[in-house]
Amino acid sequence: MSTVWWPIALGYQKFFTPNGDNSNEHWNIIGGEAFPESQLYIYDRYGKLIAQVTRSSLGWDGTFNGNPLPESDYWFQYRYNDGKVFKGHFSLKR
Repeated sequence: MSTVWWPIALGYQKFFTPNGDNSNEHWNIIGGEAFPESQLYIYDRYGKLIAQVTRSSLGWDGTFNGNPLPESDYWFQYRYNDGKVFKGHFSLKR
């Protein structure tokens, strides 16, 4: 069985600000709902896995084990169910 690759644009915010003002509180892939079997992984600058975001969530809230992480750049891998990977980075600002 071959996989059909549809040209759907994915995007992401270059930064987010989880500071309690109800604006930009979560970070997630834009357009990812078209790929329900995909997985999103977020890493710190040292390559430590910080979060695995599920499709049913709002996205990452800027915490690790319930504790707010500092302002910094973070990296992500968005893995499609067919093995393709979309990578990038973004900033967390408080």
